[in-house]
Amino acid sequence: MHRNGLSSHQESIGKALSSPGIRFNKKTHINCYSSAHMAGIVCAKAGFPTNDRSFHLAHAALDPPTSLCKKLFPVIDKWHDRLAAKKRSPNNNDSIQPTVAAIAFVQVIMMFRKTFIQDSVLMMELHPCHLIWQHSIFSEPAYLAVKRDLLQIEAQEHDPAYTLLQQCAPMHFRFQTPILL
Repeated sequence: MHRNGLSSHQESIGKALSSPGIRFNKKTHINCYSSAHMAGIVCAKAGFPTNDRSFHLAHAALDPPTSLCKKLFPVIDKWHDRLAAKKRSPNNNDSIQPTVAAIAFVQVIMMFRKTFIQDSVLMMELHPCHLIWQHSIFSEPAYLAVKRDLLQIEAQEHDPAYTLLQQCAPMHFRFQTPILL
């Protein structure tokens, strides 16, 4: 998933919430700051530009392979399958209840593992001696390929010519997938 701009981020959240039946609109809280205002504060605190209220996470452009994602929290796939089977056949003997909360929780964990793999590449660069990197998943060929590709995307992102082009033609970058050389 390529993350660009607050509106596409809100759209993604809306899709994730609507699939289990949660209604999503901008007027969720009365007398609170607007969600766009709060998002602007969060973006500013995280170091994103606040002038046009858009952001770009280069490493989010590359989805890790599903086989690699399934190695993180592997039990969640069994829960997903059980919830789906119960929803299709409510009279089966499984005691699981496919509630909105249960389905949403499973979906969040499934999205988290993809995000964790993407973010782990940069976290590993910042904290190379952390014990977590000794886990076998971080030495697997699939992970090493993702790591190589994400580091290349990040390096391209910090290339001054690429940054200048991105600033001059921002709309072009919303619809373009990074080219790996």
